[in-house]
Amino acid sequence: MRFKRRSKRRGRLLVGVRPLPTMITLCNLLCGFGCIVLAMRADNPPSQFHGFSTADCLYVGSLLIFLAMIFDVFDGQVARWTKSTSKFGMEMDSLADVVSFGVAPAVLVKASIDTMGTFPIPDRYVWMLLAVYVCCAALRLARYNVESETGHRDFFFGLPSPAAAGCAASLVLLITQDVQHHLPHWHPSAIGTSMTWVEGWREQCYEIVLTGMPFVLLCLGILMVSRVHYIHMGDRLLAGRRSLMHLLLLVLLLVLVAMMHEVMLAVLFNGYVIFGVVNELRYQLFPSTRPEGWVASTEELLHHGPSEDSPEEPKKPDDTAAAPSGGAS
Repeated sequence: MRFKRRSKRRGRLLVGVRPLPTMITLCNLLCGFGCIVLAMRADNPPSQFHGFSTADCLYVGSLLIFLAMIFDVFDGQVARWTKSTSKFGMEMDSLADVVSFGVAPAVLVKASIDTMGTFPIPDRYVWMLLAVYVCCAALRLARYNVESETGHRDFFFGLPSPAAAGCAASLVLLITQDVQHHLPHWHPSAIGTSMTWVEGWREQCYEIVLTGMPFVLLCLGILMVSRVHYIHMGDRLLAGRRSLMHLLLLVLLLVLVAMMHEVMLAVLFNGYVIFGVVNELRYQLFPSTRPEGWVASTEELLHHGPSEDSPEEPKKPDDTAAAPSGGAS
């Protein structure tokens, strides 16, 4: 009898792990960790890299968040292709997402505020705003784990965490690129001295974006835990059979992102966030415009059951299908 109990206990402890999807998920986690390390070194760039500046640290850290999105997309796809989806993989993915799409963007924004100029808001308020974002990202991922089996194929309830992180990273990328290429000798005391009117206009835009980033992250955190409907952009753009013109437009979009990534990523991710809010207002004010299978809340979905077009198997809580294709693919 004692031997049987021991064997059962060993059976519960020996949990098999699928190597390939787990390794991709760990790459997602390491990208978030690398972003945090670079953000912490922004005020003292690594000396072993000649010419590596503060703006370069923030720039590479922003790109690591977008790289984490790519890994976050592929770990779920690889798990489905290899038929190796598991509860362990779902939990592992959520833990990696908390770091890459919750903690890393907040640390990146805080490093940008501390190193890119004089900030008009007291530091304690900035910490509070960024802490709200981190907490909301963790709550959003936990809620998605619980509600994943009753999810709708066409909508997310709340802003997906990769889209929120992409929005924050794109703003940091925008101001660091502006400093590197257009204002290489920027300093707060230089305003109005040797700048042309174009450089002065860029400087004002730079100041607005930098000052507004903590409040943007606060809004992103609130949207993550809200019931605003966000469509699955990945399914809308990539799933199913599409026309040749659709493919050409996607190729054109990818070319624009490759040529002007610092601008296009900010436009795509921030546009996706605003589009979801506008769409929600339209659905609430004009119920006749709601698409088929639209539900007002998760409680209503639980009451009526999953819609007919919902997938048969539970969806992996990677939140990545809603990220704009230009930024996360």
